[in-house]
Amino acid sequence: MERTKVQEVILGASLMEPSAFNVIRNVLKPNDFEGWHCYVYEAMLAIDKRGESADLLTVNAELTKLDKLKLCGNAYAIASLTNKIAGGGNIETHAKLLRQYSTVSKAERLASYIVSQTQNENTDTYKLIEGIKDRLTDIEGNILKREPRLLVDVMEAELEERKTRTGDISGTPTGLRDWDKIIGGLYNGVHIVAARPAMGKTAFLVTCAINASNNNVPVCIWSGEMTADKVYLRVESNLSGVPTERLRLNKVQSYEQEEVNFAQEWTRSAQIEVDDTPNLNLADLRIKALNWKHKYGKFVLMLDYLGLMEDNGDEYKGVTYNSKRIHQLSNELEIPILLLHQLSRNVETRPDKVPQLSDLRASGQIEQDANTVTFLYRPEYYKLDTDPIDGGIVEEGKSWAIIKKNREGMTGAVSLRFEGVRSRFVNF
Repeated sequence: MERTKVQEVILGASLMEPSAFNVIRNVLKPNDFEGWHCYVYEAMLAIDKRGESADLLTVNAELTKLDKLKLCGNAYAIASLTNKIAGGGNIETHAKLLRQYSTVSKAERLASYIVSQTQNENTDTYKLIEGIKDRLTDIEGNILKREPRLLVDVMEAELEERKTRTGDISGTPTGLRDWDKIIGGLYNGVHIVAARPAMGKTAFLVTCAINASNNNVPVCIWSGEMTADKVYLRVESNLSGVPTERLRLNKVQSYEQEEVNFAQEWTRSAQIEVDDTPNLNLADLRIKALNWKHKYGKFVLMLDYLGLMEDNGDEYKGVTYNSKRIHQLSNELEIPILLLHQLSRNVETRPDKVPQLSDLRASGQIEQDANTVTFLYRPEYYKLDTDPIDGGIVEEGKSWAIIKKNREGMTGAVSLRFEGVRSRFVNF
C-alpha cells in the first residue's frame, strides 16, 4: 500500500473511531505524515490534548482556527478521508507501516543533506555535525518508540527474569554487600551517589564498575572529572592494592608485582569503556548510549559527574534539564545509571556535617527523578570524636553510605571502609 493511501486510511479511521486514534497517538508523530495530512494530525492531537473528541466537526474547526483548512483542501477533503477507511481493527498495522515509510524518508533526507553540505566549500563542519546529530535523533525516535504492552505480557517477562536472579538483589551487584541489600543492586533506573569533595565518589564508582564487570555486565563510564588514563590508574590501584601515586611513578615493589600483573590482565578481559569527553551535552550522551546499547544490549552506565555536564551557563536550569533527560534515557534504554553528584556547601554549616536531601546541589529535580539517592560520608575527614551516625567512637577509614531515598524499599545507613590511596571501598 502506498504511503498516501496509508495516511488516508489512518486519519479516516481515527476520525470515525476514537479507539483508533487512541492507538495511533502512541505510535505516530506529526512529521510521520507528509503534506497536508500532517496538519490534520496536528489538529487531532491539539483537540485531544484539551480533553475533547477529534471528529470531522472539531477537526474542521481547529484547522479553521489555525488558518490551515484551505491548505488541506477545505472541509470536503477532510470528509473524504472517512471514505478511505479499511476498518479500525487493523489500525496499528497501518500505523507501523506509516512509521516505516517515515523512517526511510528521513534517512533519505539525511543522505541528501550530507551530500549537499559536503559539496559546499563554505560548510561549517561543526554545524554539519550538529545537523546530522539532530536528524539522526529524529530517526532514532522512530525506531525506538516503545509500544503499549498488555500487563499480562509484562508479568510473564518479569516472571522469566526472576528465574535468572540469585541472592537477595534484583539488579547488578556492586560488591558492597549491605548497600546492595538495601537498594537491590543496580537495577534499571537512576541511582544518585552524592557527596562533598574528598568523600570518595570516584573510588565508589570504580568499585561498583569492577564488581559489575566481575558479574559479566559491561560497564560504560563517562568521566568529566578525570581523563581516561587516570580512570584506569584508579582501576589498577583498586585491583592491585598499590597506591595510585606509586603506580603512576612506576615505583612498584617486587612483592607487589604479581598483584599489579593481575590488575593488568583483568583489565585486558574486562568489558569496561571510558569516555572522557569534557563538558558533555545530553544529546551526545544519548548517541553514545544508543551505540553502547546496540553493542552490548544490557550494560550499566556510570556518569562522573552531573555538575560537569554542559549546562549552557545556568547551573540550576542545566542540572534540572540534564537530570530529567538522564532519567528519560534510563527508561528509554532500560538500563541502570549510576550518577555521581556534588553536594552543596550547606553540609559544612552543620556541626555533624551529615548530608541531607536538601543539599543536592542546584536542583530538587534530582531527588524527584532518582530511584535511589545515597550520600557518602566520612566522620574521620571532619575530625569528629563521636560518629553522628551510630554514636560510637570515630574509626579510621570508616565511611557511611547513607540511603536517603529508595523508591523500591527502605532507607538507612550502611558502614563501609574507605581506602582512598587505593581508590576503593570495601565491606566494613
